[in-house]
Amino acid sequence: MKGVIHPLSVHLPIALLLMAFMTMCYWLFKGLATSVFENRIYSLTRFNTVAGLVFVLLAMATGFRDVLAGYWVTFNSPLGKWLYVKVTLAVLIVIIYSTFLWQSRKKPHYLQEDPKIMTWCLITQLVGFLLVITVTALGTMLVFYPHVLARLG
Repeated sequence: MKGVIHPLSVHLPIALLLMAFMTMCYWLFKGLATSVFENRIYSLTRFNTVAGLVFVLLAMATGFRDVLAGYWVTFNSPLGKWLYVKVTLAVLIVIIYSTFLWQSRKKPHYLQEDPKIMTWCLITQLVGFLLVITVTALGTMLVFYPHVLARLG
């Protein structure tokens, strides 16, 4: 069972949120280059974001289960403070992508019709993806390079 939960709760949300970021970038650059901002591409961004957010929540639940079971690192271990950082960043990911979904639902017929909402959507996708990269790197460090984190902290 653990072999199935890990890819679903760790790799899948990373992939979905990467796809959301890439489709948002594609939507923007294609629209700027051709003056045609396609709603179907933007809809794919929203779909990937929703699916990624669901799996981030699953990842958080799985991570808590793993920490409480002592699989990798526990909160009261020398590396425990890094878990608090990771949890804080994961909560920020949920907030940022929820903001994206909240703002993007307020769009008129086409996102580019409202520059304020479009800017919010672009910024939240960028910041969210940067947070995903950071949490991914921190998770990798906790599992494979804990000695490096021990020296940093």
